[in-house]
Amino acid sequence: MTIHFRKLKKYSTNVRIFYFRQLATRIMLKLYWNISPPMAKRFVKNHFFKSAGYRTTAEQKRILGNGSKFQIDMHGKTIQCWKWGVGPAILFVHGWNGRGIQFYRFFESLRRAGFAIITFDAPGHGESTGTTSSYFEWTDTVRAILNTSNRFNIRGIIGHSLGGSAVINALSKEKVSVPMVLIAPALKLKQILFNTFDLYGIPAVIYRKVIEELEHRFGYTLEGDNPSNLIPEVGTDVLIVHDQQDGTVPFLDSEEFAETLPTVMLHETDGLGHRRILTDRKIVELITEYIVRQSMAVQTQHSDLDHNPAVVDRQPGKVSAVQQL
Repeated sequence: MTIHFRKLKKYSTNVRIFYFRQLATRIMLKLYWNISPPMAKRFVKNHFFKSAGYRTTAEQKRILGNGSKFQIDMHGKTIQCWKWGVGPAILFVHGWNGRGIQFYRFFESLRRAGFAIITFDAPGHGESTGTTSSYFEWTDTVRAILNTSNRFNIRGIIGHSLGGSAVINALSKEKVSVPMVLIAPALKLKQILFNTFDLYGIPAVIYRKVIEELEHRFGYTLEGDNPSNLIPEVGTDVLIVHDQQDGTVPFLDSEEFAETLPTVMLHETDGLGHRRILTDRKIVELITEYIVRQSMAVQTQHSDLDHNPAVVDRQPGKVSAVQQL
């Protein structure tokens, strides 16, 4: 599910077509709701909580093939994870319609700096199972990897878009303080989500009911666990990297928090958009340098641990089938 903030030209044909579709969707779903509320909710879940997929390149497939695979059992879904190298690890968390391998340009320099790399495909994405996904499942996946009982020894974390939202929520719940970089994070997630539903003509009575059911199932609330409410509670400095021309997640939200919170630093770019920012050489170098410097400082405060993850049965996730590296 994606919302674009760029305005269409007034009175253009595209605008007329868009608003016609918006009106048609609203009328159709109101009819569904009156006939069968479960059918209306199922339509919203299947169209707005289902990933559109991600096409991997030949180079990304090669890198994935060189990683050691392990799985996390999460709410009945199998989350596919990868690890490269040994030692303290940097965790990467991708965004909606993405995959963990999106961050591949960061891997080599971090490995040279002595860090292992851990990433995963979120529920309903890539090689992980599930037909739909949600912010709450994303959060629980990150929590399972961050939880110290699973012995992943995470010393830094980099999240993109919705992945950045989940990182904030997970850190606030696990009370883990590690260096963090957020790339184009969806900080005002509730507002973005509601705006998206409204933009596409989904009646509020339906999408609010869908979200309410997800909240009840996973034990979170979109209001209480909105990243904008939680980021002041995260006990670490935060570097945000965001493009001024981002058409998916508004740059102004990142700018606002950087201006009001002393723990938040903002590096702004211009012209890289929402996804290309992940592969820009200068941005990769900047983020890598920051996370290595911050992680090394934190690492001196910790004793060495065994970095081979163990088989652990825990909530919210169960780590299993881990290959020894």
